[in-house]
Amino acid sequence: NSNRTAISHLHRQLYGRLYPVLLVKTDGSTIHLRYKEPKRILMLPLDSSTLPEAERKARLRRQFPSRPKAEPEETFEGIDLGTYKRFWKK
Repeated sequence: NSNRTAISHLHRQLYGRLYPVLLVKTDGSTIHLRYKEPKRILMLPLDSSTLPEAERKARLRRQFPSRPKAEPEETFEGIDLGTYKRFWKK
């Protein structure tokens, strides 16, 4: 009954507060809808099985980049210690 809400509170676990959100589909089309969390844009995940093989590999490379190469360590053999003598305590 609609009069029941005027007399007491709503007997619900969750209240129906929905926020306006822009949904972006995988083909680039957009839809305005209402969502339970306040966000600006929601993007649907891309189905990688529909992509060509080259584009799928390129996306995987961007998502999981390779580790940077370890640089060789510096050795102190070629350093002249006389130039840094003024910084030592006497």
